[in-house]
Order: sequence, then structure tokens, then C-alpha cells
Amino acid sequence: MAAAAGVGFCGAVGQWLLGNWWLLAVLAAVVAGAGGLWLTQWAVSARWERVHVRRLRYRLPQLDGLHYEDFEFAVRDLMCRDGCAVAVQAGGTGDNGAEQMSRRSGRLGKVGTIR
Repeated sequence: MAAAAGVGFCGAVGQWLLGNWWLLAVLAAVVAGAGGLWLTQWAVSARWERVHVRRLRYRLPQLDGLHYEDFEFAVRDLMCRDGCAVAVQAGGTGDNGAEQMSRRSGRLGKVGTIR
């Protein structure tokens, strides 16, 4: 009984959409426009991130004045700047003394650890 009602409802909705096909076209255009806008914003954000990373510099007095956790994040950022595709701050229990772990991009994907 419920299955027949569901099939009948789907058939009615399908008939209505065939009569009002332009609503689907408008919906598709809105979704495509929103996706394009999101993709553009993502590309701009990624470009500014690359610019920021390239300009990343620390002086020794700056590094000396950092809290130890901020220092670990600064080292992670510098590793990213220098070509590590994946660099994570890994300090915590059970990390075997590793503070930073990274993987360089390329065929070999070498893993580095900083203590």
C-alpha cells in the first residue's frame, strides 16, 4: 500500500517536473554559478597562501622569544616553505620524541622527523 503511494507520488512529481522543466534549468545554473564562485575563491586563497609561505622569514630573536608550542608551529611552517608537502606538528604522548614530521614531495617521498 505504502509502496504504491510512493510510486504514485514519484510519478506525479516527475510529471510536474516535465511540465516545469525550466525550474531544473534555473537550479542547474544556480548550482553551477555557486560552484564556480567557490572554485574561484579557493584558487585565490591558495595563491595567497603560496605567497605567504614564500615570504615566511624568522629572525633568531623572534624564534628565541616564542613559546615552545609556537616554536614548533613555526618550524612546521618553515618546513612547508622549504618544500615539504606534508608537515605536521606531532608533539604529544607516544610520539617517541618527535616534534615535527614531514614528507617531501617527489618520487621517493622521504620522511623527516625533527626532535
